[in-house]
Amino acid sequence: MKRKLIFLFSLCFTLLNAATVQTSKDTYTPQESIEVMLDGMLGHQQDWVAIYPLGSTNDWANVLTWRWTEAISKGTVRLGTLPVGEYEARIFFKNSFNLEGRYAFSVEGDVLDANISTAKNSYLPSEEIVVNFTNMLGDAKDWIAVYPLGSSNAWKNVLRWSWTKGLREGTLSLKKLPIGDYEVRSFFKNSFNLEAKSSFTVTEEEKALNNSVLLTLNKNVYAQNELVYINYKNMQGNASDWIAIYPKGSSYHFENVIDYKYTLGNISGEMALGGFPNGTALHGSTPMPGLAVGDYEVRAFFNNTLHAEKVASFSVVDTAVISTVYEEANGAISADWIHVSGPYAPVHYDGVARLRAKWINNQTNTSEYTLPFTVPNTTQHVLELDIGGVGRWTPHFNVGVLVQTINGQRRMLWDSFLNHYNVSANKQGTVLSYPTYVELQRNTANSRKHFRVNVDKYLKILEPNNKVLSITAFFATGGDLDNIKLSSH
Repeated sequence: MKRKLIFLFSLCFTLLNAATVQTSKDTYTPQESIEVMLDGMLGHQQDWVAIYPLGSTNDWANVLTWRWTEAISKGTVRLGTLPVGEYEARIFFKNSFNLEGRYAFSVEGDVLDANISTAKNSYLPSEEIVVNFTNMLGDAKDWIAVYPLGSSNAWKNVLRWSWTKGLREGTLSLKKLPIGDYEVRSFFKNSFNLEAKSSFTVTEEEKALNNSVLLTLNKNVYAQNELVYINYKNMQGNASDWIAIYPKGSSYHFENVIDYKYTLGNISGEMALGGFPNGTALHGSTPMPGLAVGDYEVRAFFNNTLHAEKVASFSVVDTAVISTVYEEANGAISADWIHVSGPYAPVHYDGVARLRAKWINNQTNTSEYTLPFTVPNTTQHVLELDIGGVGRWTPHFNVGVLVQTINGQRRMLWDSFLNHYNVSANKQGTVLSYPTYVELQRNTANSRKHFRVNVDKYLKILEPNNKVLSITAFFATGGDLDNIKLSSH
């Protein structure tokens, strides 16, 4: 009995001290270092961990990468990157090949090509060289350097250089250079094996100024929800030249783009950014976009590259909204209402302007009401109003504004009917119709809804090159409406 107890005690002691090994993930990419978590090691100076091909023997010839555990009993060690394949992490005590633990993992996915570019194609001698890089290994000794154009990768040709500090992507600045033609090149793990390169020039100031892109913003400080108008000059004239908004100081990688547009072959022109993102489908649930408070940059690029030819900075600040109210419906409705058509005149009811839709054969609403503005509003382009909430089921109606644009008058209307039948924004002559991101009809009898749209941003959905000059009137074909106003942003 005593011998049995000693055996059980020894077995328990062994189990309590069994070494374990596990990788931080079961699947890695070829760019990721392998992290190995250890527990129950002896803490000996020559305990070690290694990576082997799955199913191979423990022979030294099969070791792919390894390191001493540095006398730790528990902790994490990092090994290098590996190509696509199936592997095992294995642990050993005291410089032996006696296996103490193993853990299988895999490396999957395509090898991502490194990419490098300068922020501009051409610099002045007084400017630092800004370099953008992506898809580096993330090793502490990945590095980037400037070489004379056409020179070998030998260290003697390096003019400027920097470690990437373990970043897989980012931006760094290198010291200014004299006039000449250069290449910026990237390398992995302190090697001279070229991973990516990109050429640029440093040119004399007068020549650079004569050929440089110009970006002029309509102002430097914007309120939230305002459009950023950009005048550009001296683009190359490629259909794929483009201009974008980035967060200030962010890398030039496309994932950082907030909004962008192509110049469509124009060398000079005007565009507006900060509206509905390029290519966004407009549905009933699409909210009105706007730039958050912060610092931004407009950057101009040639021919689908990420070489910024010009950068202009601006800020968005939290600014009080300024509004002009055209209908408050406090005790009475405005005397300016015009009853255009339909059997029912506009009336005041329970704090709203009640406009009654009249449908014929469920096909035509014969009612229309207009609230003209005594003075066309040239500065406030955000339409706001409250709808419903006074106990009445409201037949289908729409609301809108009459707008004077650089291309003539437009009738812009918002219609929840388009939501109900999944109809996109559409244009018929000078009438522009849009779905509503807020439901204006259903369930509004006892629930008041606030509706708010930036007229200029919606105009650009159907007419990207058009621009609001003034808003001259509000109109509707029905509804219980209140607090009709135009706001600054």
